[in-house]
Amino acid sequence: VKKDISMTNAERFLNAYAQCEKKLAELAEQPKYIPFSQLVARCANRSRVVALNQQSLREYNELRNAIVHIRGSEREIIAEPCDSVTEDIERIAKLLTEPHDILKYASMPVKTVHIDTSIRDAFHLMQEMDTSKVPVYKGQNFVGMITLDDIAKIAMQGKTDNTVVSDVLSSTKNSRVVFTSKSNNVDVVLRYFDKAREEGITLLAILITESGKPSEKPIGIITTSDLPNILKIYA
Repeated sequence: VKKDISMTNAERFLNAYAQCEKKLAELAEQPKYIPFSQLVARCANRSRVVALNQQSLREYNELRNAIVHIRGSEREIIAEPCDSVTEDIERIAKLLTEPHDILKYASMPVKTVHIDTSIRDAFHLMQEMDTSKVPVYKGQNFVGMITLDDIAKIAMQGKTDNTVVSDVLSSTKNSRVVFTSKSNNVDVVLRYFDKAREEGITLLAILITESGKPSEKPIGIITTSDLPNILKIYA
């Protein structure tokens, strides 16, 4: 939402309000008109922006009714909101309408290893990429993640010389990896992390592919270390 100094605060407020209402209707997948307050309630569990700003949105709904008086087919502005309120609803509208492409917050490119890759080569790749985990593939298909902890355990046992990645893969880690499409936004990413936390699981990674399939090579990866940058959006 671009600030237009030629507009009054009321006009700016109503413009931002309309953008919020349109986006909320899209998020709620509601073809028919329902009141703004109901849209907020429906979207609170679908959008982190709505969840974090639902009280303000409800208050702005009441303010909108106080700002505008409908006389027949005419709309009459009868009050002017203050600067801070106007700027805040514009902030919310901007958060709701901007795409927040997940690839913007992902590490790219994603290097992978094959199940027959030696542990030594996997370790050297981690050093090169400054990462503690690498996706493992067999042909075009994802089969798991190898981590620095896996390699450390093998090293402690003195088995690094003849060990390949498939020797240390753990199937339990596959449940800690999520695939998502590059077309999704960061709200989807945060919901994955929230769901995992609720289930007592720590996600190793979210792998981003063209359409979110494990049979596609990853074009981006998001881990917990990327969360601080993502959460700055909502600050």
